[in-house]
Amino acid sequence: MSERTKVVVLVVLGVVLAAVVFYMYVGGTSLAVGTGSSDSDAYQPIDVQNPALHLDRIEQLRKLEYKPTGRDIFSAQLPPPPRPAEPPRALPPVGPSLPPEPPPFSPPFKYYGYSDDVATKKRSGFFTNGEEVFIVSEGDLIQGKFRIVGISPNSADVEEVSTGRHAKLTMETQGGGESPKP
Repeated sequence: MSERTKVVVLVVLGVVLAAVVFYMYVGGTSLAVGTGSSDSDAYQPIDVQNPALHLDRIEQLRKLEYKPTGRDIFSAQLPPPPRPAEPPRALPPVGPSLPPEPPPFSPPFKYYGYSDDVATKKRSGFFTNGEEVFIVSEGDLIQGKFRIVGISPNSADVEEVSTGRHAKLTMETQGGGESPKP
């Protein structure tokens, strides 16, 4: 085909194209597929009960935190069972520590005997502190610090007056022999 023939064919095709376009837009017929609506249909808005924005619900959704379960949603296997909860550890007490308890009360004297007074029906005890000897009845004080609460043949109950602590003194024998008898 010669160059002149090619140009003529091109011009004829251009004229045919222009005629088709003119016919489509100016002639009023459309070759396109219908869209399903026409100018005669009336506009119908969507029926919404309350068109106001619910800002409180939006805020709740905004604060919602996603907590995953640990399961793979693309797997058919069940997740492993949850671990049993560990018991909470006991925390040490907070605050100032309590002062230590005082040492056990031990009087500075020894109980080595007793006597019964038949006339007054009172029992007296014999106590010694090295060289000093104290003869004290039940309820009396020794050295102004210690009260003799009770006296029995084998022991004496002593109370420290300032603290209220009690001690029990057992009768001590002298020289490894038997305890003295009244």
